[in-house]
Amino acid sequence: MPNQLSPQLLAQLYAQESNDPFLTLVTLSHPSFPQDIRLVNNQVDIVSRGDTYLAFPISIKLPMDDGESAREVSLEMDNVGLTFIDELRTVTDLIDVKLEMVLASLPNDVQMSFEDLKISSLSYNKTKISARLFLDNFLNTELTSEQYTPKNFRGLF
Repeated sequence: MPNQLSPQLLAQLYAQESNDPFLTLVTLSHPSFPQDIRLVNNQVDIVSRGDTYLAFPISIKLPMDDGESAREVSLEMDNVGLTFIDELRTVTDLIDVKLEMVLASLPNDVQMSFEDLKISSLSYNKTKISARLFLDNFLNTELTSEQYTPKNFRGLF
């Protein structure tokens, strides 16, 4: 289902200059985390729908929507303070990720949302944490174990 953009966002997009930043809310979830990690690419914390998102240096590269490329998102976070590295380093399976885009003036009104993302790979050094996210791994989904041979499916051949 396509995202419905609000008139306020459309006005900011079509304006020659905008004074209302378009923010990305990132939620990292895993059963081993004491609580969800909520971040926003802003200089001040944001409260959206009752949840506080920590101001944190992050950058996101969304996938191309061309129908041919793999649907993969790149997420980079600052690691200078080693704030979240302990939680991320201890996880050995998939981490759930939700991305939501909001206007700073309307933090409770989600303009775009990418849910059901998973971290497929995570790398880090002393300055940066890089993660590759995927929407769904439909290319590696197992199908039936049946083999389509003339013996098993006579009507096909």
